[in-house]
Amino acid sequence: MTDARKKPAAKSGKAKKAAIKSTRAAKSAKKQARKEPEV
Repeated sequence: MTDARKKPAAKSGKAKKAAIKSTRAAKSAKKQARKEPEV
């Protein structure tokens, strides 16, 4: 039971970190898009 619970928890933790990274990248991309006009 504990193993079955721990495994998905670890997966969600990795997914959360990946999601945070992607959201941060999207935010920085938006900021750069605002600062620099598209060439």
